[in-house]
Amino acid sequence: MTKKQFWQAASNWGFLVGAGLFAMNMIGWALKLEAANPWLYELLLFIVICPMIIYTGKRNARTAGPEGYSYGRAVGFVFAMMMFTGIVYGVGRFLMINFVGAEYYSPLIEEQANIFIRGFSSNEALFDAMIAKKEFIISLMKNPFLLIIGNIVDLVIKGGFLGLILCAFVYTKPDIFAQPTPAPEQKVDDKSGSEPSIRDASSSTEARQSPKGGAGKAEGDNIKEDEESGSE
Repeated sequence: MTKKQFWQAASNWGFLVGAGLFAMNMIGWALKLEAANPWLYELLLFIVICPMIIYTGKRNARTAGPEGYSYGRAVGFVFAMMMFTGIVYGVGRFLMINFVGAEYYSPLIEEQANIFIRGFSSNEALFDAMIAKKEFIISLMKNPFLLIIGNIVDLVIKGGFLGLILCAFVYTKPDIFAQPTPAPEQKVDDKSGSEPSIRDASSSTEARQSPKGGAGKAEGDNIKEDEESGSE
């Protein structure tokens, strides 16, 4: 697998996994799982990610050829795939939080902001400053750029951790008994449509090596012709 094929496959499967996670997000929003049962919502996400890591790993191993599909390449593919997954899922989260499920996610976002602010309760001055900037913090949590970056980091960490475990079951070793790749065929002459012969090559070599002999022979033929015409 070349670098171009690697990134193309990682982006294709990453977008597919991201679409699957977005579908799970829609189900979680419809069933109100993210607020009532957050652990069940996370389980739904893992149900999508784990089978895709195993499937893509086995698929890449089948197409790797005799050189095999190493554990490092398998884990690297998971990290790359999760990066593209985070892009798609981040865009989906932005749409859900700001448009589709704005009423549902607004109290959840506010609660997350309160948890963040309470982390500064030990410093009274900083705690008061954070309370004053609560609306700004909530706006940052709804920012599309930060949502995409945050989901990329989150999924790369989660998916990468799963990849470290699951790729141990999908990687393959190189086939040491594989037949070597055959040598490329000799280039065909474009003009004649056939391979250049050894005789032609040797003739051209002799002609280049003995230019004087060829000239002397031509001069001898001219003298012989003059003698014959004089005798007539």
